[in-house]
Amino acid sequence: MSKATIPPEPWERQKSESSKRFEAFRMFRDMPNRSISQVARDLSKSRQLIQRWAGENNWHERAAAWDVEQDRIARQAQIDEIKKMRKRHAELANAMLVKAARALQRIPEDEIKAGDVSRMVETASKLERISRGDAGEVVEERDGGPATPVVQFYIPDNHRDTKAEDETEESP
Repeated sequence: MSKATIPPEPWERQKSESSKRFEAFRMFRDMPNRSISQVARDLSKSRQLIQRWAGENNWHERAAAWDVEQDRIARQAQIDEIKKMRKRHAELANAMLVKAARALQRIPEDEIKAGDVSRMVETASKLERISRGDAGEVVEERDGGPATPVVQFYIPDNHRDTKAEDETEESP
């Protein structure tokens, strides 16, 4: 399908819309508190004329579509940032695990404090699991109620079904 046959998005200039009408709509669309009267004042036009343009060109529906699109864009940006954060955290956790392993190799066995090494490995492993989208901890229900976790994490959908494909595409 050629670009000429693709209909414009609702928030874009419509084929039947003059540049003056679109400019008026754009002003309305981009207002924090949308007002036909304010557009009329800003353009030095009558309220009745702007009201007619708004009705003929479906301003309210188009502005609502714009709002939905802006929300979609903001959500996608948030998801992208969460993915970047998870990657950074996983890399950090991996580096911590490598350092812990190196430290273990250098410490004579009789000087190793098991508690210190255990905490380091547990913390790094937990961070890596969480960063990669794993649940973190499983909380069992006993005696009629769930145990209250010390820390709760919100982990949005991590697209596990596509994770293997994404890693394959990123490999050299």
